[in-house]
Amino acid sequence: MRVHTLGSGDPEFAVVACLHGDELCGKNAIERFLAAKIPVEKPLKLIIANEEAIAEGERFLDEDLNRAFPGHENSESHEDRLAAAVLDELDGLQVLDLHSTVSFPEPFVFYHRLTSHTRRLLRATGLARAVNISHVGGGLINHVDGVAVECGLKGSDEASEHAYNVLVNFLASHRIIDHDHALSDPDVYRVTEVVPGAGYEFLGENFEEVEVGEVYATKDGEPEKVAGESFFPVLMSTGGYDHLIGFAAQRLGALSSLEDDPSDD
Repeated sequence: MRVHTLGSGDPEFAVVACLHGDELCGKNAIERFLAAKIPVEKPLKLIIANEEAIAEGERFLDEDLNRAFPGHENSESHEDRLAAAVLDELDGLQVLDLHSTVSFPEPFVFYHRLTSHTRRLLRATGLARAVNISHVGGGLINHVDGVAVECGLKGSDEASEHAYNVLVNFLASHRIIDHDHALSDPDVYRVTEVVPGAGYEFLGENFEEVEVGEVYATKDGEPEKVAGESFFPVLMSTGGYDHLIGFAAQRLGALSSLEDDPSDD
């Protein structure tokens, strides 16, 4: 894990890249930001997490880091140990976590719980779509006050450009740097189902509604996937996951129309 702390004092915010070693857009964005030497007006922590998986060109070495949180410092699994170390670095910080995908070219943002902090973080990305991913466990943003952005297609120049633009907008929105920025009011979706399946061809488009009775995935020799109720696909693709087609979600409305989630206290 590589950690850069900029500015003086204790940071309130952190940016994390490369929980997955084959998703380099966040690393590219952080390194571009460091090379630009943009002055910071508040302290900031930047983390490139899974350096070992990056070196191997793999998503992970022992297990998916973004399903390993909170982790265990004495585990035999590299990612399990790293998850615990990453959480130590992020203790008490508000977090922007950068990813890429094989399923959708435009950036969008995930969150776990809607709070006053999370609402501000979502708006600070400047993005048009936000997804509640609390249905899926083990992710970093389940354990920190933060959001995760899918920046675009893995390995593409566009994903790196999106990652950098989101990073700059996020930092400027929180007055960490002096730069033009915009606050958005994203459409919000909630993941309600993990859709299993291996080797299926996904026929739909992410964030475009699948109607009741519509066939949305096919596979030779297997029953077609037919929607029992209408839903919006999220991260659905052909071959994006080993054992999943992706996720089904419902649209909740604009962020500004939603109330914060109830407190756990």
